[in-house]
Amino acid sequence: MTSPESRESGKIHILSNATINKIAAGEVIERPASVVKELVENSLDAEATSIKVEITSDNNGIAKIRISDDGYGMDADSALISFSRHATSKISKISDLYEISTMGFRGEALASIAAVSKVTMITKQRTLEPSPGTKIVIEGGDVVEQSPVSAPDGTSIFVEKLFFNTPVRKKFLKSVKTEFTHIFRVVEEASLANSGISFQLLHNGKVSLSTGKSGSVLDTITYVYGTEYAKEMIPVKSLQTFMKVDGFCAPPSLDAPNSRKIIISVNNRPVYSLPLVQAVKRAYGTLLPRERYPVCFLNIRIDRKVVDVNVHPAKKEVRFSREKEITEEIVASVREALDSRNLLFSYGAGNKNIIRKVSVVDDTSQKPLFCVSSEDPVYNPYSGRTNKIKENRSDHSLAEYSTTDSRLRSSADAAESEEDDRKLPYMKVIGQVDDSYIVTQMRGSDEDEMVIIDQHAAHERIMYEMVCEKRNSGHISQELLVPSVIPFKPSESAALSENLQLLEEEGFFLEEFGKDTYALRAVPVILGKKAGTETLRDIVNDLLEGGRAQSLDILKEKISSTIACKAAIKAGTSLSVEQMERLVDQLSRTKNPYSCPHGRPTMISFSKSRLDSMFKRS
Repeated sequence: MTSPESRESGKIHILSNATINKIAAGEVIERPASVVKELVENSLDAEATSIKVEITSDNNGIAKIRISDDGYGMDADSALISFSRHATSKISKISDLYEISTMGFRGEALASIAAVSKVTMITKQRTLEPSPGTKIVIEGGDVVEQSPVSAPDGTSIFVEKLFFNTPVRKKFLKSVKTEFTHIFRVVEEASLANSGISFQLLHNGKVSLSTGKSGSVLDTITYVYGTEYAKEMIPVKSLQTFMKVDGFCAPPSLDAPNSRKIIISVNNRPVYSLPLVQAVKRAYGTLLPRERYPVCFLNIRIDRKVVDVNVHPAKKEVRFSREKEITEEIVASVREALDSRNLLFSYGAGNKNIIRKVSVVDDTSQKPLFCVSSEDPVYNPYSGRTNKIKENRSDHSLAEYSTTDSRLRSSADAAESEEDDRKLPYMKVIGQVDDSYIVTQMRGSDEDEMVIIDQHAAHERIMYEMVCEKRNSGHISQELLVPSVIPFKPSESAALSENLQLLEEEGFFLEEFGKDTYALRAVPVILGKKAGTETLRDIVNDLLEGGRAQSLDILKEKISSTIACKAAIKAGTSLSVEQMERLVDQLSRTKNPYSCPHGRPTMISFSKSRLDSMFKRS
């Protein structure tokens, strides 16, 4: 039974202002990067053209933070009141929240920072007449000093002893490296969203990031990531009645292990929005493996009435009233940018795969890059192996060639198109390596190149586009003369029963045939009975691994990729020259010949100049 003393201690009462301030500060100021973010936003709102962030660390963590700007500054009265909670010059009435044009507006940042640290502000208002600046020192929310001081126009805020009075929060801070990484990301995002402003970030006196104020996002990308990185960027532009998209996306070769290189700003405000990040990822489709992410820098100018930035105290997230239209426009604009460039993986210096532009050349007559003799060589160290197709094949060889021909015929319809629809220049087949790679000679815009094609990845891409086309046309299934009865484990059966409609849309028609058993009555038109059964089991495993968290679009893509993989010509399959030529021709007519559905490259090129360099030729 509860004692009278405990009931008394549980009586509802009003918290002290100091306690309220510390609780509120915890919502806004989570770590040193939060301080940097809030103060940089204040500098942006002060119309600064130059912002300097100085970080000092020691063995105990981030010790000091200084942010200086050349903005319009404050007079003495405004400087003092700016540390009061909910003191702001950004809004005056509730209706202003619907059209916020500034970075800050809640009036919580300075009060929250001052509540958990020692803050020294020196500010001087930009005026025509000479005037003194103001110095204010606040520790733990209490004003320690206020005095006039000589200072340049703008504001400098020095923060130290962060979380000195909230030891629990300080205890959960990470290493200096981790905390500085978060700070770097704040400045990185702010600089990309505001390319007309100069940013400088120093750590213990050393410059970590420095940008100019050219107003060009590409220049800022150059400052932050380097010239070689910036040279690969592809412009993204789109204009609609209520929004405008500007920025750059990177080719698939510059992918990332996570979504941190997808940096999006809305009306020059760096934001995190899962739907927008997913839209960018969706735009790349099968150009990237599922576990990899693109590199993309976008600034979206949008009607302020359709965006809500008042979602989180730290203004981390935004919401949109026309989210579907916005995400679809991002997908369309990024895809259009990628489609504007014919991409080919090139083997570059330093053994790095880079992507470059190729142009379609109609002239099929070209000077041979490699001399290939049709006569038997005098000396052949590989005399036990030959790529020459013999006239008298074994039954196994005949069956293999027959199966390959059948697969190429099944994908021929998907590749039918006009000559002008080719995505690749003409490639002359030279031969096959290890029954897996096709070696070709391609006419480039500058010089001829050797292109090595992964035959499985290439045919997988062809079959994938065929699967998607047939699904959209409705001609996806072929009925089996004799249904295949397949038993499943209980977990597999449960996953199957939840996705019967989805599988039917992909060409599989199943009926329950007893406990945890199904009768497979139809399979996708590009699969036979045996392949259809094996593919179905692989799809069920994918459904189990992904669980219910996967979206419908991701599930459809996975199923289509699995079907294409099973139907494609396999590595280790010997091809005739005619079959290789048909495969290369079909690949050149696909919408995206550069990668398989899983994001792996279908081909890699070696320019003659690169080969000369590798062989130390001048």
